[in-house]
Amino acid sequence: MKKDFSSFVKHRWIRLVLWGFDLLYHGFAWMYDFAAWVVSAGKWNDWIRSAGWLADSSGSLLDIGCGKGILLQHAIQRGISAFGLDESPQMLRYSRRLIPDTSRQLIRGLGQAIPIKTGTFQTVTATFPAAYIFEPATLNEIRRVLKPGGQLIILLTSDVTGSSVHERLIRFFSGLFGFGRVADSFQDYLQKPLRECGFMGHMEWISAKNARLLVILAQPV
Repeated sequence: MKKDFSSFVKHRWIRLVLWGFDLLYHGFAWMYDFAAWVVSAGKWNDWIRSAGWLADSSGSLLDIGCGKGILLQHAIQRGISAFGLDESPQMLRYSRRLIPDTSRQLIRGLGQAIPIKTGTFQTVTATFPAAYIFEPATLNEIRRVLKPGGQLIILLTSDVTGSSVHERLIRFFSGLFGFGRVADSFQDYLQKPLRECGFMGHMEWISAKNARLLVILAQPV
């Protein structure tokens, strides 16, 4: 009974979080920076850039759910031809303010139907994506637009390691609601849809400012 109640609460909490993310990407996009600051102690953009360093600089990149364009800006500064895809017009407006006109490659669309020709990108990235990233339609589209030997990089979650009061509070609530530390069994569960859609890869923790970041690195086979 206790376990059932705990599962019910966690399920409801996850649905609430996803609903909150949807608001932050649309009608409440003006609160995005504040929310990101709260959950990362001001390191949100640094975490995204840390994942961006994993991208291959020798080919073009597609960032799915590009948000405010932080990873795109980082990739362009590294000399990478970078494109951003997002369903939210509010987020794309923010990206246009950040990315120079000459580098602007922003597309409104869904990950389940990427309006790009087959075999275009060396790297596809997604940072802190919603559950759509593991849908077969999304993974099949990612596989389609990747070049042979290309790589998918998904930044899944963070484990805050800093010692400030703010960071300790983040760590407390992350543990309370089951975020941050991801059990091996759940990591295997997340990789199952990747294997079923023709990807082979692994998960690893990488270092970032005040945190460890859990990323999936996968290639089509």
